[in-house]
Amino acid sequence: MRRCLALAYEALAAGGLAVGSVLTDPTGMVRAEGRNHAYDDGPGGGPLRGSPLAHAEMNALGAARTDWDLSVLTLWSTQEPCHMCTAAAAFTGVGEVRYLAPDPWALASGNDGSSGVAGMDQQPWLVVANTMFLRSVSVAAEGTEEPATLARCRELEPETVGLHDALPPGLPVARSVEEWLASLWHAIGDAATARRLRVER
Repeated sequence: MRRCLALAYEALAAGGLAVGSVLTDPTGMVRAEGRNHAYDDGPGGGPLRGSPLAHAEMNALGAARTDWDLSVLTLWSTQEPCHMCTAAAAFTGVGEVRYLAPDPWALASGNDGSSGVAGMDQQPWLVVANTMFLRSVSVAAEGTEEPATLARCRELEPETVGLHDALPPGLPVARSVEEWLASLWHAIGDAATARRLRVER
C-alpha cells in the first residue's frame, strides 16, 4: 500500500487523479505498477495516457507480462476499483484484488461497494487516500462551483473533507508522499479517529 500511495501522490502532484495501483507476488514484492494517467500529460502512462482507460489498475495490469501466472498475484489500489478495472482483473486471472479506500466519486454517486471486492479497514490510510483523491478533484475543477463529488462527500465523509479543506490551496509541493504526510500526520490521526467513531456508532 505504501507504493500505491506514493503513485497516487505522484499523480496528484502531476495534476492528475490521485490513484495508484500495484501487482504484488506472494512475498509482497511489487511486480508491476501504475497510476492514473487519464487526466494528465505527465511522464509515462504508455499508450493509454490521456484516455478514459488509463486508470491506475489498468496501467498496472498493462505492465504485467502474458507469461506471468497472475493467479498468484494481488492487485492493490488506493481506491475501490471501478467495474472496468474489476472486470479486467477477473479477465486476466488476477488472484486477489484489494483496495484501501472507497472511491469518493463512487460514494457520491451511490456506486460504492459495487466492485464486490473487500476493502481494508485501515482508517488513517483510507483518510490519506481519499484526501489526495478529493484534492485532485478540487484542483481540476473549473469555475467557482464546488465539484459535485466534493460537495456530496461533505455529507458522507466529513472527516476526510475537513482535512482536505485544511490543506493549503492548490497542488502539494512536497517531493514525496512521506514528506507531505509528515506535516499532516497529527491531523490525519484525528480525522481517522473521528471517522472510526462515526462509522462504529
